[in-house]
Amino acid sequence: MADAGFFKGTSADQEYRFSEMKLLKSMKFPPEFDKKVDLKKVNLNVIRPWITKKVTELVGFEDEVIIEYVMGLLEDPNHTTPDPKKMQINLTGFLTSSTASFMHALWSLLLEAQEHPAGMPQMFVEEKKEEMCKARKGDVHAIGSSLGKDQEEIGQSIDIRGKRPENDKLLEDFI
Repeated sequence: MADAGFFKGTSADQEYRFSEMKLLKSMKFPPEFDKKVDLKKVNLNVIRPWITKKVTELVGFEDEVIIEYVMGLLEDPNHTTPDPKKMQINLTGFLTSSTASFMHALWSLLLEAQEHPAGMPQMFVEEKKEEMCKARKGDVHAIGSSLGKDQEEIGQSIDIRGKRPENDKLLEDFI
């Protein structure tokens, strides 16, 4: 059988790796994407809730497939330093026009997290501090309120003792 001069196989346009390379060359990326992130230094358990929240905001509902896909790209054991440009291209099908802003924010968090000793972005640390301060203020207010009620009850019992002579007599007998 003759092949009529045609080549067998796939063309460069049909192979996804070549189209990915074309996209990498044609797209513009922020300068932060040139910096590498070592995910061994990043606490991904802290980043996961942010990813979940952000994807939910962008998509309109909590989509576990996209969340797990993003986490899978980050947790890939073969690549401890993921390529943000390729991640953006891979996520474009899911997040469409919001992908660039999502990846820029995510990459900035990851860069910040790798610099922190605990592997957490400083922004998260500050948010947690504020949350703890608000909780303490709420606890102090609640304790103050309950003490205020107790002080009122104590004040009433003192007033009662002062007004009733039998209470004074009992108090004198006790002393």
